[in-house]
Amino acid sequence: MPDNVKYRVLCTRSLSGELITEAGDHGIAVDVQDFIQIKPVINKELLGEENMRRIFSNSEIPLVFTSAHAVKVFSDQYLYQDDTCFVVGNPICCIDGNTKKLVQEEFPTNVILAEASYGTDLAAAIVALGNIREVHFFCGNQRRNELPQGLRDAGIKVNEYVIYENNPTPEVVTDAYDGVLFFSPSAVKSFFSVNKPAPETVCFAIGTTTAAALEDYTDNKIITAPYTDAASLVKTAIFYFNNINCYE
Repeated sequence: MPDNVKYRVLCTRSLSGELITEAGDHGIAVDVQDFIQIKPVINKELLGEENMRRIFSNSEIPLVFTSAHAVKVFSDQYLYQDDTCFVVGNPICCIDGNTKKLVQEEFPTNVILAEASYGTDLAAAIVALGNIREVHFFCGNQRRNELPQGLRDAGIKVNEYVIYENNPTPEVVTDAYDGVLFFSPSAVKSFFSVNKPAPETVCFAIGTTTAAALEDYTDNKIITAPYTDAASLVKTAIFYFNNINCYE
């Protein structure tokens, strides 16, 4: 271990080299191990020119994304089919942080009508617009129910399209870590299915939903990032370990 490294942290999903370097500059070595595998799935409702043009013929119906995975899979797997590039100009409602950033990259000309940090709040923001009667919701096979149910309770029609699978890939961790970074309840479940970290290991959660999942599995200290993106989670860990006396 390099002389400047004081702490070791395990990240339960892929992380950019820039963030790993930033943590290292603050004396924190980050190891990465994916505990969830994202697998695109074929949704026949979205295949072919006839289906795509029928679904997106009304360009006023918002597209709803609650994960960056859904944005990426929809863009990569469905907007380009058989040498055909489908241009979808619908407005978008999405979770902020990583999801919003990817929306802006993949759909730079689409208007973002509403954003929020969590599904419940995003549903409320969409309802508050007052003129939304129908949405296209793209999600994984383990999506949470708060957003679609909140919209349906408000009388909004939800066209739901499952476009990826969220598969656990648990692995026994034999090394000792000072902290573990979690990005989703699914990763929490996968990690704790085969691991029990030492009592002093700190669990870092990307948001309150992930923090709540951690509370179901461990009594270890849980620190929640203020924003739902990877940079905020890493900076939260950096701040914690560089100001650890403030948490004692």
